[in-house]
Amino acid sequence: MTAESITLLKEDVLSLGRMVDNTVDMVTNLLKKADSARLEDVENQEKQINDWSQEIEEKCLELLIEKDNLSAKDVRTLVSCTLIVSKLERLGDHANRVARIASWAREEEIEVPDELPQMSAVVHHMMQDALLTFVTNDLNKVTEVLQQDSQVNYLHDVMSKRLLSKLGEQEQASAHMGAQFLFCARFIERMGDLCTSVAKRVHFINTGKRLSSRSPAPDRG
Repeated sequence: MTAESITLLKEDVLSLGRMVDNTVDMVTNLLKKADSARLEDVENQEKQINDWSQEIEEKCLELLIEKDNLSAKDVRTLVSCTLIVSKLERLGDHANRVARIASWAREEEIEVPDELPQMSAVVHHMMQDALLTFVTNDLNKVTEVLQQDSQVNYLHDVMSKRLLSKLGEQEQASAHMGAQFLFCARFIERMGDLCTSVAKRVHFINTGKRLSSRSPAPDRG
């Protein structure tokens, strides 16, 4: 019964992850000013993500009470699932913040820096790879997520340096706009970090070994 319960729990985590991934996709479309993208959809989905996260955490805790019947990997899975769910919830929160800025820029007809939708699109792929790792236990995907996170960081640095160099020369309205986009870039960078954390957690579930923030690639030995 425990094995079946853990399998069902992982399916719930996967479904939550797919919902978060869909949110990231909607945010990317908002940044691209797609006509079909709506802030209301992101906000409504964030509420669902928050509620579902709490439900899954409760299920994890209930299963952990049966620790006498759990293997070491089962315990790692349950503890890691609670952490993964928490990271997915935070990712959804950051996505909602980005969506608000993107919606404001669209309403005000303000040009969005090219790096922002690029960063969001990379995070979308990172989320998909992290979820694929969770389903298949393919640790090669962990390496790919780490590499994509470097790309997000690079785009963040390029855009930040450009906008910061102009802030002192701009009028107040333009400086405010630039500051909003800097916040937006920071939120997306954190989203990438959270995808990386999810992938590292999957590595821990399967190997019992932790990947440090400095690890360039998983140790499969």
